[in-house]
Amino acid sequence: MTGEEWAAVKRKFPYGSTVHGTVDEVAPFGIFISVEGVHHGEAFADVAGMHHGGADGSTVIWPEVGDSVTGVVVEHTEHNHQLKLHLR
Repeated sequence: MTGEEWAAVKRKFPYGSTVHGTVDEVAPFGIFISVEGVHHGEAFADVAGMHHGGADGSTVIWPEVGDSVTGVVVEHTEHNHQLKLHLR
Protein backbone atom coordinates (compact mmCIF):
# COMPACT_ATOMS: atom_id res chain seq x y z
CA MET A 1 0.00 0.00 0.00
CA THR A 2 1.37 3.41 -0.92
CA GLY A 3 1.65 6.29 1.51
CA GLU A 4 -1.28 8.03 -0.20
CA GLU A 5 -3.45 4.89 0.02
CA TRP A 6 -2.60 4.52 3.71
CA ALA A 7 -3.46 8.19 4.37
CA ALA A 8 -6.83 7.63 2.66
CA VAL A 9 -7.52 4.55 4.84
CA LYS A 10 -6.74 6.56 7.99
CA ARG A 11 -9.10 9.32 6.87
CA LYS A 12 -11.84 6.82 6.07
CA PHE A 13 -11.37 4.95 9.37
CA PRO A 14 -10.29 7.41 12.09
CA TYR A 15 -9.90 6.35 15.71
CA GLY A 16 -13.22 5.25 17.15
CA SER A 17 -14.81 4.43 13.80
CA THR A 18 -16.59 1.15 13.11
CA VAL A 19 -15.05 -1.31 10.67
CA HIS A 20 -16.67 -4.36 9.05
CA GLY A 21 -14.60 -7.16 7.60
CA THR A 22 -13.94 -10.86 7.16
CA VAL A 23 -11.45 -12.98 9.08
CA ASP A 24 -8.59 -13.97 6.77
CA GLU A 25 -6.27 -15.69 9.22
CA VAL A 26 -6.31 -16.83 12.83
CA ALA A 27 -2.99 -16.80 14.72
CA PRO A 28 -2.22 -17.64 18.37
CA PHE A 29 -1.87 -13.92 19.16
CA GLY A 30 -4.87 -12.55 17.23
CA ILE A 31 -6.71 -12.42 13.92
CA PHE A 32 -6.10 -10.74 10.59
CA ILE A 33 -9.14 -9.16 8.97
CA SER A 34 -9.81 -8.06 5.41
CA VAL A 35 -11.66 -4.73 5.62
CA GLU A 36 -14.72 -4.21 3.43
CA GLY A 37 -14.42 -1.40 0.91
CA VAL A 38 -10.68 -0.81 1.29
CA HIS A 39 -8.26 -1.85 -1.43
CA HIS A 40 -5.50 -3.83 0.30
CA GLY A 41 -7.26 -3.02 3.58
CA GLU A 42 -6.06 -5.14 6.40
CA ALA A 43 -6.82 -4.93 10.07
CA PHE A 44 -5.68 -6.85 13.11
CA ALA A 45 -7.32 -7.66 16.44
CA ASP A 46 -5.05 -9.06 19.14
CA VAL A 47 -6.23 -11.18 22.05
CA ALA A 48 -6.87 -8.08 24.20
CA GLY A 49 -9.16 -6.71 21.51
CA MET A 50 -11.36 -9.79 21.19
CA HIS A 51 -14.70 -10.74 22.69
CA HIS A 52 -14.46 -12.30 26.13
CA GLY A 53 -17.04 -14.61 27.64
CA GLY A 54 -17.49 -17.24 30.29
CA ALA A 55 -18.62 -16.80 33.88
CA ASP A 56 -15.55 -14.75 34.82
CA GLY A 57 -15.04 -13.04 31.43
CA SER A 58 -11.66 -14.69 30.91
CA THR A 59 -12.55 -16.90 27.93
CA VAL A 60 -11.47 -15.40 24.60
CA ILE A 61 -14.02 -16.02 21.86
CA TRP A 62 -12.10 -16.61 18.62
CA PRO A 63 -13.84 -16.06 15.30
CA GLU A 64 -13.02 -18.47 12.49
CA VAL A 65 -11.64 -17.86 9.01
CA GLY A 66 -14.44 -16.52 6.82
CA ASP A 67 -16.48 -15.10 9.73
CA SER A 68 -17.80 -11.55 9.41
CA VAL A 69 -16.65 -9.30 12.23
CA THR A 70 -17.21 -5.74 13.37
CA GLY A 71 -14.73 -3.73 15.39
CA VAL A 72 -13.69 -0.28 16.49
CA VAL A 73 -10.43 1.31 15.32
CA VAL A 74 -8.12 1.81 18.30
CA GLU A 75 -4.83 2.36 16.48
CA HIS A 76 -3.27 3.05 13.08
CA THR A 77 -0.16 0.88 12.94
CA GLU A 78 2.23 2.87 10.77
CA HIS A 79 5.05 0.36 10.19
CA ASN A 80 2.81 -2.17 8.44
CA HIS A 81 -0.22 -0.05 7.47
CA GLN A 82 -2.78 -1.91 9.56
CA LEU A 83 -5.85 -0.84 11.43
CA LYS A 84 -5.81 -2.26 14.95
CA LEU A 85 -9.30 -3.17 16.14
CA HIS A 86 -11.19 -4.13 19.25
CA LEU A 87 -14.01 -6.43 18.20
CA ARG A 88 -17.61 -5.91 19.19
